[in-house]
Amino acid sequence: MPFALAFHDSELRDVVAHGGTVRLRFSAASVTAVDGERGWLPGAVLTLSQATIDGDAAHAFGKVTDGQLHHDGSPVARLVLPGTLAGDIALALRLANGSALQLHGRALSLTLADDARPTPDLSC
Repeated sequence: MPFALAFHDSELRDVVAHGGTVRLRFSAASVTAVDGERGWLPGAVLTLSQATIDGDAAHAFGKVTDGQLHHDGSPVARLVLPGTLAGDIALALRLANGSALQLHGRALSLTLADDARPTPDLSC
């Protein structure tokens, strides 16, 4: 079942840069299912290829307070999980700990662990 990722309220485990690849691993990705139900998914990984990163990746962990994604210059309102984008990718993240990241790449892949199961949002 596809989900839509919301950067806001997601929990970032870490950011790993190796060569031209940057991986953002989420401990809990804030998602909305196709039926509109909100929840969280563990094990989501966003991978940017041919990527650069501005900001301190070592301190990029915890709650995401804001995230803006642009594809070929246009804002992406709904990022499908799992899914891919090819072209000019720009991602800006702000975290609750004060860290900020600017990432740029030529391709984006958003994947889930095989055993990932959604946890519903039980807030009132």
